[in-house]
Amino acid sequence: MRKIILPLIMLSLGALPLFAQAQDTSALWGKKYAEVKSSLLSAGWVLAPVAEDETPMTEDYPEITCGSGAMAICSVGFMRDKTTLALVVEPIENTLVVTGEY
Repeated sequence: MRKIILPLIMLSLGALPLFAQAQDTSALWGKKYAEVKSSLLSAGWVLAPVAEDETPMTEDYPEITCGSGAMAICSVGFMRDKTTLALVVEPIENTLVVTGEY
């Protein structure tokens, strides 16, 4: 029942494309960030601006910023049209990997 009601509510709010986009992001999880970034940019996405007070994860990827504290995550944002995509990125075996979305 929930699977039917949620899309209907989102459709009535004009958010069904955002819901569908969110469902597709799991295909990016576990992939190298450099490959995901390249694919998204090729598909018309652009990097979301980073605030001046945010701390970059690495010099090579200043768009990836990290929070502070023991449970902080590192993330990067992309935008296309009126849609935003925020991905969680983690260093795994010296490689930046997309591990989720928030």
